[in-house]
Amino acid sequence: MKTVHQYLSAMVLLLILSATEMIAQDTTAVAPPKEFCILYMKNGAKVVGVVVEEPRGKIVVQDPVLGLVTLNEDHIESRQTAKVGFVYTFVMTSGKRYTGELVDINPNALTVTTKREGVVVLSTVNLVDITTGGIADNFSDQFDHGSRYLFAPSAIPLHKGEGYYHNYMILMNGFRYGITDEFSVGGGIIAPLGFYADAKYGRQLGENVHAAIGGLVITTPFLYGLGCGFGSVTFGSRQTNVTLSAGYGAVSAGGDWEATRRPILNLSGMWRLGDNFSLLTENYFMPLSRTVYTGPSTYVTENYYHPQLSLGFRIGGIRHTFDIAATTIGDVGDSDYFVIPFVAYSYRFTNKKVYKGN
Repeated sequence: MKTVHQYLSAMVLLLILSATEMIAQDTTAVAPPKEFCILYMKNGAKVVGVVVEEPRGKIVVQDPVLGLVTLNEDHIESRQTAKVGFVYTFVMTSGKRYTGELVDINPNALTVTTKREGVVVLSTVNLVDITTGGIADNFSDQFDHGSRYLFAPSAIPLHKGEGYYHNYMILMNGFRYGITDEFSVGGGIIAPLGFYADAKYGRQLGENVHAAIGGLVITTPFLYGLGCGFGSVTFGSRQTNVTLSAGYGAVSAGGDWEATRRPILNLSGMWRLGDNFSLLTENYFMPLSRTVYTGPSTYVTENYYHPQLSLGFRIGGIRHTFDIAATTIGDVGDSDYFVIPFVAYSYRFTNKKVYKGN
């Protein structure tokens, strides 16, 4: 009986040790990778792979070709990252784009769930660009112009080296260019003697939320002008979003510049409706004042917001787009109120060889 008791005790001890070893093995198992990155180095090199760790001042990446690489953060020009559970647009060397939820990461491949093509596995060696946000829908991912409306920018920044040439109504020619992934500048001429210039710094605050600050100066040959500093917040993806902007500055109406005591407001938005088609709206609310007759020899100064409203659509492709809209002139209800057409053409350019085709 004593022998049986010793045998059972030994078996129980063996089971406890086995279970303890299994638990230890389970708790020390390597967690699945949580972040993938593309690193653009200041010397022009590019490193892609899974982020292993980030000790102070450094980043360790498992590159599919180079293996385990340790880099100094000071040597990195810009960084694009993707985490499991979020929606991104991935651009391949062929120019093909995939938008969907990232569901799995390893150094050699990313697994993405898209509504258009189902589950796709993307080679990390052939990945050249990651854009945060997007629409995991049935539309083509090639039509991506979320940084701008008819004229006003959204808070979504241009990528470094990305830019646009614009022609508005034949008489106005200009450009915008990304100096970094967060800072861009623009400017142009308004025939015959006007010009405009702008600058914007934008960052992503959260999923589908961007914020930006900037400045804009416009002068026209008709002695009308605008100069202001502004802040913007954009809610939504690069393809369907709404932006609210507010700024203070000065307005010229007939040659005399007057500082604004109330903010200049802008409400703009875009709605993706098809593969190469979006609905656009861009609306300005200018703080003005006017003298109102209230009785015999009695006049009062009335403050009001002058609206300039626009509604239209955008058609095109990766590089070329046309905007066609209607915009209001004058105050609603006044005899000088009317609607005019607005037509614009834009050409998109970039230093990355990823945008091909139209």
